[in-house]
Amino acid sequence: MTSNMPMAALVGTALFACVYFLPALAAFLRAHRRFFPILALNLATAPVQAFLFHALAPGLFVLAGASPLTVVGHALLVFLGPGWLAAMLWSLAPAGAPDARLVAARRTKLFDFFAAVPLILWFGYGLVQLRPILVLEARLIFTGKASLFVAVQFFALAASALFNLLTIWLLAARSIPVRKSQGWLPRVCGFIGTFLGVGILHLPVARLGLPLQIVSGLLVGAGSLMSVLVLWRLGKSFSIMPEARALVTSGPYAYARHPLYAVEIITILGSALQFRQPWALLLAAGVMAMQVIRSLFEERVLSAAYPEYAAYRAKTARFIPGII
Repeated sequence: MTSNMPMAALVGTALFACVYFLPALAAFLRAHRRFFPILALNLATAPVQAFLFHALAPGLFVLAGASPLTVVGHALLVFLGPGWLAAMLWSLAPAGAPDARLVAARRTKLFDFFAAVPLILWFGYGLVQLRPILVLEARLIFTGKASLFVAVQFFALAASALFNLLTIWLLAARSIPVRKSQGWLPRVCGFIGTFLGVGILHLPVARLGLPLQIVSGLLVGAGSLMSVLVLWRLGKSFSIMPEARALVTSGPYAYARHPLYAVEIITILGSALQFRQPWALLLAAGVMAMQVIRSLFEERVLSAAYPEYAAYRAKTARFIPGII
């Protein structure tokens, strides 16, 4: 990865890889007794299909001067052709009792780490993107050439970089889940709640006066810095999806059950001010709504994992003490 790689290309490549390996992933998560043959078929799908298609119909795969749509169609046929479909159907077919080895493997630290690798790469990419701006603004500050806006922006971006760095560390070092949410809906909400705000960054930039630019930078910096402090206290129980890894009830969690979501909203609002309205604020509102829904799923799994959570929940606010 480099700072010149478009974010859309990175996300598109990652999503395509996830789709291609979906048969093997589905078989593993189901502890399918034929997981290893399915994995072998999944790995062999692209090269075997590419060879067969080029051998049987070479004229259909001449890409020199082809349109982007033709190139995409070629890739879909090679990667997601009949072989991939066969592997997908096989992975979803009834297979009897689950493989005990795969069930045990899903409960290991190694599996949890590999599950976190896409997120680690995502937040690492964010750090790579921030680095040149931080270096430039740091030089301006140390040489006394920085304006007030540059100083505020450096504070905001440095706090964001620190949040990304801590998130990467906790994703790699976190504890194994004690309990996970059941079904796909909690996971979808966790994913959307985490990444919906990224859409704000792809909107056209708003033309703000200096006072609003400074307010926006302070909100982003303060929200990111408070997120770092809360995340540090959450520690190895941190998770993107609704899961129970450890019950934290001290520090900021003594006053609110979801303080991380509360302070992240400050960051989202600061970011939303910088981009075209009303779309940026609508996306920010969507993030807020999703965080509320996400918190419901988290409390459900925490209640199931820890009997003492009910008493903690009864005496502690959800987001802001005395308000909500």
